[in-house]
Amino acid sequence: MLAEPARTRVPVLVGEAKWSRTADAERLRARLSRKAVDLTGDVDSLKYAVCVREEVTHVPEGVLPITAADVFRP
Repeated sequence: MLAEPARTRVPVLVGEAKWSRTADAERLRARLSRKAVDLTGDVDSLKYAVCVREEVTHVPEGVLPITAADVFRP
């Protein structure tokens, strides 16, 4: 979870990393939204991040897809 500046503890980004080669971002975003309800009542204002080894599929708006190549780019 990433929170707003000034230590307000208001979440602005939640994410999940998988070691699988691919992941369906739409499905993971739905699961993250259900978990994020405990953090904030306004899950629609959150940004989401999904990280996998090779490919993030079905990426809806508001989801940041991240692969290992993005993180470990030479």
